[in-house]
This record gives sequence, structure tokens and C-alpha cells, in this order.
Amino acid sequence: MFKRLKWQLTGETYNKKYIIGRKMYSTGFSNIYAAKDRKEGRDCILKILNESGVRIAKKLQQDPKSMWEGELLKKLNHPNIVKGFDYDNNKIFWIVMEVLDKTVFSYLQQRRDSFDEHRLTDIFYKIAHALNYLHERGLIHRDIAPDNIMFKGDQPKLIDLGMTIPAGSTLIKSRMGTPSYMSPETIKKPAIANSDFYCDIYAFGVVMYELVTGIKLFGGGSKEERMTRVLNINPTPPSKLDIEHKCSVRLENLIMSCLSKDMPKRPKNMGEVLGKLNILRTGKSN
Repeated sequence: MFKRLKWQLTGETYNKKYIIGRKMYSTGFSNIYAAKDRKEGRDCILKILNESGVRIAKKLQQDPKSMWEGELLKKLNHPNIVKGFDYDNNKIFWIVMEVLDKTVFSYLQQRRDSFDEHRLTDIFYKIAHALNYLHERGLIHRDIAPDNIMFKGDQPKLIDLGMTIPAGSTLIKSRMGTPSYMSPETIKKPAIANSDFYCDIYAFGVVMYELVTGIKLFGGGSKEERMTRVLNINPTPPSKLDIEHKCSVRLENLIMSCLSKDMPKRPKNMGEVLGKLNILRTGKSN
């Protein structure tokens, strides 16, 4: 069946309900198509898992506490998590989701004629709210990265829950995620660390750093080279960088605490991160 998916699907009707448009892009785990829901009359996104994606989905199905991405998105309800409308895992694993407009970088580039910390902290707050929502339900995203933050209008949305697992799960023991955003402990001891909330907090710190400074923190080179940088490079605080716009001391302190290579020195949970971001965006402590 996977050979069949290598052919162009544009113009075909999928599951008797979805008219497939252009192929938008591929990831390591899926192929993404624009589509039209004939019954609802709405545009949507059709995500079809490839062999690697199906292996992970089937692995998650082995644990009654786990759900693969299609099941998760149908169950979750948060304004800053992409909405899932439909899914199936019979012969082919596929998910139908809402259409999103642009990536976080393209969104900021269109609006960033000058540095706007208030806009950034509002984005950070909303994504942190989505992460806290997941964490409160015992779920770890495990792939927080700029590519997994998209926008619908002015609303940021967390996407790609394909590697999301329950806290403490030992189902997937290998390193998972985007190398430049993996926490140091995930790289060193993946069997233990990749099922802990701290890995999301660390990755969120990398995302905040990059969006504030415009600098790719651990980018370039092979996967192994990027993971080596994560382990050995201590990020320079934004205030010490030669960049045009500096962020506030409080935002810098939050970012650098999330980026600590020592887990206990990071915020103890996303609720703490959320509270500090709320103070930054509103000036109020509650």
C-alpha cells in the first residue's frame, strides 16, 4: 500500500469523502495534502502516515494508556492545538485536520517591521498554555520546534502530536524529536528522559530563544553534530549577543532557565512557565 502512496493522489477521492488537492509537503513520518471535505463543504488537511509513522502509531497502540495522533487530536480540545476532524487506522493511518495559514517564522516576518516583545510573549503564552494543557493530562509532546507551531489567522497552533506519549511511558525508548531541540538528558539517556515533562520545557526554551534572537541555536550539520552542540554549547544570553533588538531581563531569565542543561534548574512545570509569561504579557501577577 505504501508504494501506492508514492503516486500522485491529486484529484482522487479518499474514503469516499475527501477530494485530494495538491501535495503540500512530506515529513519523516507522513505526507501532507490539501483536501476538501465533500460532506461538510470545508477545506481541510489530509495527513497520511508513511511506514515510519505507522510503526510509531502501532507501537503507541500497544499501551492502553497511549493514543496515536489521530485519536489524540479527535479527543483534545484546546484553541492552541490543531483541531482534528476525522481519522482512520484500518489499512492506512490518516488524519483530517483544520487548515492552518502559515509557519511561525512567516507570521513574524510579515509583522516584524520592528521588534515587538509583547507580540512574542503573547505567542509564547498561548503555546505554553497548550503545552500545559497536554501536561495536565499526563501527555508529553516530545517534538516542540518552530516547524510545529503554525498560525490560523493570529492564533498560534501547536501541531504534530505524532510522538506524544504519556509521562513515564517506556514504549518508545529511542531518541525521538528534532535533534536541535532535544534536551541534553534525552540525548544521553533516551530510555529514561524522553518520557519526562522537562524535555518539553527545554525544547520550548530553545524555541523562545530562536524567535527572540532570530538565531538558530544548535542548527547546521548532521543530526549527530547538532546533538553534540546541544550537549556541549552553553547558549549565550540574548543580552550579550550582537543583535539589533534586546528582550527584557525577565524574558531572558525565563528563556535561560528553560535552557538549563541541569533539569532541576529549569522551571518545575509548564504551569510555572505559563505564570511568568502571563506576568510579562499583562504586567499582572495573576
